Amino acid sequence: MLYSKPDFIDHPTKSDRLDRSFLPPFKIKLETVIFIVILIASILSRFAMLEPRVMSHDETSHVYFSWFFYKGNGYAHDPVTHGPLQFHLVALSYFLFGDSDTSARIPAALFSIATVGFIWFFRRYLGRAGALVAALMFTISPYMLYYGRYVRNEAFVALFGVISIWAILRYLETGQHRFLYWLTAVMVLHFATKETSFIYAAQALLFLGLYFVYRITQKQWQKPNFRAFFLLALILALVFLSAGLSLRSLADQTLPTGEAQYPQLAALPQFISLALMTLGGIFLVAAIVFILSGYTLTLVRQERSFDLVMLLGTLVLPQLSAFLINFIGWSVPVNASEVNALTPTDIIHMALVLTPVLITSIGIGLWWNIRQWLINAGIWYSIFIVFYTSLFSNGAGLFTGLVGSLGYWLEQQAVNRGDQPFYYYALVQIPFYEYLPALGCLLALLYFIFRPFRSASSYGDQDQADTESHSLPADDQEVTTVTGWQKPPTLALLGFWVFTSLFAYSIAGEKMPWLTVHIALPMILVSGWFFGKIIETFDWSLIRHHKGWLTVGLFTILLPALFSALNSLLGGNPPFAGSSLDQLADTAEFLIALVAALASGTGLFYSLRKWLPSQVMRVFILIFGLLFAVLTARTAFAASFINYDRPTEFLVYAHSGPGDKIALDQIEQISRRLTGGLDIAVAYDSETSYPYWWYLRNFTNVHFYGSAPTRDLRDVPLILVGDLNYDKLAPVVAQSYYQFDYIRIWWPIEDYDDLTWERIINAITDPQMRQAIFRMWLYRDYSQYFQLTNRSTELQNWSPSGKMRLYIRKDIVAQLWDYGTGVYTPEAIADPYEGKQTTLNADNIIGSQGSDPGQFQNPRDIAVAPDGSLYVADTMNHRIQHISLDGSVLQVWGTYADLSRGEAPGGTFYEPWGVAVGPDGSVYVTDTWNHRVQRFTAEGEFIAMWGFFGQGETPFALWGPRDIAIDSQGQIFITDTGNKRVVVFDADGNYVTQFGSLGFEPGQFDEPVGLAVDDDGLVYIADTWNQRIQIMAPDGSGGYIPFLNWEVVAWYGESLDNKPYLTVDSSGNLYVSDPEGFRILHFTRTGAFINYFGDYGASSSAFNLPTGLSVDGAAGLWIVDSANHRIMHFSLPADEQDIP
Repeated sequence: MLYSKPDFIDHPTKSDRLDRSFLPPFKIKLETVIFIVILIASILSRFAMLEPRVMSHDETSHVYFSWFFYKGNGYAHDPVTHGPLQFHLVALSYFLFGDSDTSARIPAALFSIATVGFIWFFRRYLGRAGALVAALMFTISPYMLYYGRYVRNEAFVALFGVISIWAILRYLETGQHRFLYWLTAVMVLHFATKETSFIYAAQALLFLGLYFVYRITQKQWQKPNFRAFFLLALILALVFLSAGLSLRSLADQTLPTGEAQYPQLAALPQFISLALMTLGGIFLVAAIVFILSGYTLTLVRQERSFDLVMLLGTLVLPQLSAFLINFIGWSVPVNASEVNALTPTDIIHMALVLTPVLITSIGIGLWWNIRQWLINAGIWYSIFIVFYTSLFSNGAGLFTGLVGSLGYWLEQQAVNRGDQPFYYYALVQIPFYEYLPALGCLLALLYFIFRPFRSASSYGDQDQADTESHSLPADDQEVTTVTGWQKPPTLALLGFWVFTSLFAYSIAGEKMPWLTVHIALPMILVSGWFFGKIIETFDWSLIRHHKGWLTVGLFTILLPALFSALNSLLGGNPPFAGSSLDQLADTAEFLIALVAALASGTGLFYSLRKWLPSQVMRVFILIFGLLFAVLTARTAFAASFINYDRPTEFLVYAHSGPGDKIALDQIEQISRRLTGGLDIAVAYDSETSYPYWWYLRNFTNVHFYGSAPTRDLRDVPLILVGDLNYDKLAPVVAQSYYQFDYIRIWWPIEDYDDLTWERIINAITDPQMRQAIFRMWLYRDYSQYFQLTNRSTELQNWSPSGKMRLYIRKDIVAQLWDYGTGVYTPEAIADPYEGKQTTLNADNIIGSQGSDPGQFQNPRDIAVAPDGSLYVADTMNHRIQHISLDGSVLQVWGTYADLSRGEAPGGTFYEPWGVAVGPDGSVYVTDTWNHRVQRFTAEGEFIAMWGFFGQGETPFALWGPRDIAIDSQGQIFITDTGNKRVVVFDADGNYVTQFGSLGFEPGQFDEPVGLAVDDDGLVYIADTWNQRIQIMAPDGSGGYIPFLNWEVVAWYGESLDNKPYLTVDSSGNLYVSDPEGFRILHFTRTGAFINYFGDYGASSSAFNLPTGLSVDGAAGLWIVDSANHRIMHFSLPADEQDIP
């Protein structure tokens, strides 16, 4: 039948003032003008200053692969970077506007603006004033604004979210099929955008299911007794299904170490959770039988919530296949490479799950409504296929979209990405940013609790004191042809969405700041409704006729005066604390604020004495809400336009530092001045790949060296390096580059983690801490808090952060003359050893990575036995391996034991770093982190051990002993690395002598590691951090004195891996490893450099962290290639076998 809007919409209300003409000649309504102003504000705030902010870590992958797509190189959906929609839209933006930071952010800005604009259609549900308030709140929301200018998926999801809620309400209200099409379209776009779609779909289905149950239980059943049975069966189904799913989910959760987070649950047989879910399924079937028998299918089909459940459920069901595949224990491909690597067995497994799920989905959908399901399925799969196959160019996208998206998301929940506490949103993000919608929701809740309402809907919420309703202007009151109008559960849906969003994201394994967007969205809608209601029910005539503006003015004085007085009283500098000038100033500040508060309060009491209490409450709420709105706008502005690259804001997990763009500007300037374009050679590492694989995209000569820099980089004039690779790059750049240091990335502090009641009470009761936290909240000023927690207040010392360096070669600077270094510097030689490289190929290579006999895990040292066999310190396997020259294993001994945590009997090790063979064939091992030396027979039988952890208090107090050498008399020389000395024992472990201390003078050491003794009794020491080799000679009385030392141009940095070893042969050749230079240096024993060999790699002539060395009796050299997990033998050229 024909009907117009329900009577309550036509009812005249105070909101009719919004129909007033703002510009009479043009007949533009005030409501329209206000909304246009809000929309303009959203446009300006989304598009202003899009370029300056550095691409953050989380944006870089999105912008780079979109650019890759735009360049015609295709795009393959990878769940790691979420759905494909954003990549298509950003690539389109590049096509239209060119590739830049600004154009990358245009799609997010447009969608964020569209979200604000779509709120216009919520006037029927939020009220006309409520819609204006909600639109304003979306505009000034810190999270909506920040992520409306950020290349992540949240801006897109926000629009899809509000449209989804609107479409659900519209269909429940009218039953018109076009709103099903709206819902289908935005839900599949959401699924093509981000995995939060699963949470949104679950929220919608759960609410609609509950709403369906509520409606049918309020109606007359043909068999009334079946209603109780239905409810009981449904409750039992939910209990058993929830228990089974929760048990399985908790049992699968792991700690970062890989261990089960709940070992007792993980130990339970899987059939228990399966049995619980089976029982739940049985009870669910029983509930269906009861409803069909007692209420009838015909009546069920008349419920619009049933239509929505059927539609959403059947369309989403195939997306949930990963749950079943994962539950069974079969592999779930989570990216394109894993799809391409699927075996026939994997495909069969997937088909065994996907096929019945798809058939079930289609069958239920066609049973529900053939025509409507086919139309909506057509919409759904058309959009899904187009985007997930990247415009039909990536067939694997169908599998990654159907199965991989949820599979990857489930993995992320299990690993607890972000590792945030459950209160992360409720106590950190919302109080710091979204306090205005939080206030609105709290007040709305109180409004419902303390006032008698006749309806849970926003429609017709009237009471005795105020007759009000949300109205629409006449030109918006469409005439529709349907069988009947139904009042939709607007506030029930919004309230449910608020609660479930906060709950779901708080318990989810992955807790990231951007997910706050999805919590704030329904909160803003509820708050808009509430504040709109207050606006519409306030008697505005009081402002005009009862000194209302004076009242408002007094309120605006009272609130800040009270705030100032309380801040003085409760802050770190209370009044009446003393008579110094500062203390008197604090007292005066308090008294002035107190007087202002008392005076304005008295004036308010006088001016409001004739107002109704309800109107007083309304004006108070409006002014307080306005104050919070101003603070919220200020917070949003500071986050988006002032602090956007600073870690003082919590709404980004990993901020890129401003140094990224400063360094980029330097690189571009140098390139343009020297090449006229972007043609200069630039290199970057694995740490700086974020964001530089985006920022260097248009440079024509870019080199990526990962985490393994080689000497070839010396041909590159500009090198970027992250702090984790500083030490590795140092030997490459040496003295030939200028160094510029920047902060590359930094993270907000996480002091809120591990909150205890003691910490909370201290924060509330300690005036200094209370004031420090307040200053963090209001000003993002951390100085007082850092002083209280004994941290540096300087931003450049912020922790946690990641640093980076830009190295500019000095000859390049010399060409520029004025590039910030002060003086002209002639070309420096990076490495005086350059030009003296020789190429040697190993003639015997033994080992591979692993823990089986004959395999190694980061071995460190090697010793040659008198019979030519080898003893290898298999360091990370915590053992010694005895190996023949053909690679066969003769003996293996040793297991892991940490003496600091318990027993560590002889024959157990904690990272043995050194091994040597005595004249009698005994094998000596430095058990480095058990701080001791062990002696074994040639077959590995334990004989003795000595040493304990200490700082050199006695000769046996060792600290991380590294290398070991034995002279012709059988004396044992140990580099006691941590104590900066060498200690000498006899063959039985009795103390003989020691020499060395911390320092740079001859005979002093800083991190001594490698050790060797020649036939003359001279002791050679790799004095690592002093970057020199020292020779100590016997003094004739049992001690040792400095004999000779020379500088080594190597061993830059102080990493744990950069520990050099050395060995000397009978012909006077000294071979020294340069671990992070990936080479072996060859000297005479008087310090003359001869040559070097080796480079980075895994070939027979290359190394990856060469460490221990040992000469054999056949003019050969054995080398431990530690990071390649192997040992290598090199036959030395004849001209090197007799060095004078």
